[in-house]
Amino acid sequence: MTETTILSMDEANELVLEHQIWAEKIAKSVARGWSLHWQDDGLDGAAFEALIFCARRFDPNLGVPFKSYARRRIHEASTEAARNSKSWEKDSRNSKRTERLARAISAELFELYPQIRSGVLPSDDDSEQGVRVGIQQLLISACLISTKHGIQDSNPEEATEFKQLIINLSDLQPLHQLLVWKVYWEGLSLRGVATEWNTDELNVIREHKVIMEYLQKSVSTGKELDCPRIRPGLKDANMVLANQEDFGIFTKKVSEFSGQY
Repeated sequence: MTETTILSMDEANELVLEHQIWAEKIAKSVARGWSLHWQDDGLDGAAFEALIFCARRFDPNLGVPFKSYARRRIHEASTEAARNSKSWEKDSRNSKRTERLARAISAELFELYPQIRSGVLPSDDDSEQGVRVGIQQLLISACLISTKHGIQDSNPEEATEFKQLIINLSDLQPLHQLLVWKVYWEGLSLRGVATEWNTDELNVIREHKVIMEYLQKSVSTGKELDCPRIRPGLKDANMVLANQEDFGIFTKKVSEFSGQY
């Protein structure tokens, strides 16, 4: 068993100073997505507090880079600050629920696909087919984000509207279910997932694209399709997961819904 080695206060402070500008960039990115000011709306303070928290609890023996360890907490803290900011609350009171949901979806899409800020679709193919695939990927991603917020915020009757996509997700391989969960429910970037799984980012990007194509076909046709297989690049991560659990995270969610609704 690896011995836990928490950094000294001086070492933790060094990490904070070294990564302060990086944490500010995360806060600015979240602020842009929510159409807020990263300082006036308190995202800078939330990001800095999260950075300090992570620095004081970081264990170098985990074998994970500090940025990978801290990014999600800093992003979540900045997002929570955005959600609780006076500017957002004031705007939310004057907005319909669907408008608030649309803004939340936009913010998360910008975070997942930063290239769309420059008008670039999430596809490296400029052909007509490539453009179509890129648009479909954005639409399915928006559906997943909408499902997450819809399940969280709706009453039981409304939640059933989102249930079908969860059922489609539950048919995927457990590793694919976990990839979708980490990206769309936990807000981890594809690069962050690759770091967690100790694999090349390209492996995760390609796997994500395959999953999006499968979901698009499944949703548009309404037919049962053969689930995509795990690509060779993620076989090691798949073996680790297979040793930990038998069912995927969305498979478990479907069971929970069966008991609730």
